[in-house]
Amino acid sequence: MTWSSLPRIDLGRGVHFAPALLLAPMEGVTDPAFRGLILDCNAAGSVGAACTEFLRVSQLALPARRIAEELGPARRDVPVGVQLMGNDAALLAASAVHAASVGAAYVDLNFGCPAPRVFQHCAGSALLEDPPRLERLVAAVAAACPAPVTVKLRAGVRDDARLEELVQRAEQAGAAALTLHARLRIESYEHPADWSRIARAVRATRIPVIGNGSADTPQRVDALFAATGCAGVMVGRGALQNPWLFEDWRRARAGSPPRRRSPAAVFAWLREYAGRMQARGAPDRAAVGRLKQAAKALARSGLLPASDVLRKALRETDLEGFFAALGGASGCPSMVPR
Repeated sequence: MTWSSLPRIDLGRGVHFAPALLLAPMEGVTDPAFRGLILDCNAAGSVGAACTEFLRVSQLALPARRIAEELGPARRDVPVGVQLMGNDAALLAASAVHAASVGAAYVDLNFGCPAPRVFQHCAGSALLEDPPRLERLVAAVAAACPAPVTVKLRAGVRDDARLEELVQRAEQAGAAALTLHARLRIESYEHPADWSRIARAVRATRIPVIGNGSADTPQRVDALFAATGCAGVMVGRGALQNPWLFEDWRRARAGSPPRRRSPAAVFAWLREYAGRMQARGAPDRAAVGRLKQAAKALARSGLLPASDVLRKALRETDLEGFFAALGGASGCPSMVPR
């Protein structure tokens, strides 16, 4: 399979997702350190796009400086977008303009966050219950923003009866593409994503639909494409479980096996992750928390041995202790990133 035969999405205004395999915005995960590391550790052309964690827009428009901090260093190899979440059309539109001014390749609007604190303030997935208002928000941002505007939805709050209406209103409002997370707001991540909802969204609209949910291996990515006819796939927790998933998918498409990654290579990846967090000024406590989150995910996929040594590392509270313990699990010398 050649590069040109890989699925791709054209958002217009010179923005392309090529290939159409995206890194999902994940709260508490995809900060600039993690996002940049995923883009760098996969071979060029393996990740089609990435996005910031959601930025909450509430009482004031987000200043350009704040958005630039979350966007991180400019990249020419991969389009990186900014995800905004809020319920005030004017503030969202102004924030989107600021995002474009500091280099966001596109702006994504979050209508999928299930967190209770977000839902109670009528943002994120709460807006799925008010499709006309959702449409007005998307229209306001699309009219103001010079960059393409995309939308991320869940399939509904308690049921998916209004799924087609939500998708069509996003299209009518000017969204260049939409991502559908194929779970309801009330469904946990342990609940299998219902891909039939993605297939329904594909049939209901003419804009590209990006499927999201339970696509956590290269094989599952291809299964989602095949089962739904979606234009693209967004990978979330699968990127924590296998940071090289994007390259592995591309190689599988070309008929090549994935590269073998030893525990030592995974250990080195974690050290690099820590170093990038430190370079951004992350406190040790916060960095250790994110490293533990990553280590547990890597163990679930088998890239780190689920051993007593790993369990000891997960009990440590500082970087030195974490890496000293984890060195035993990976066969690497104990050392702390500098």
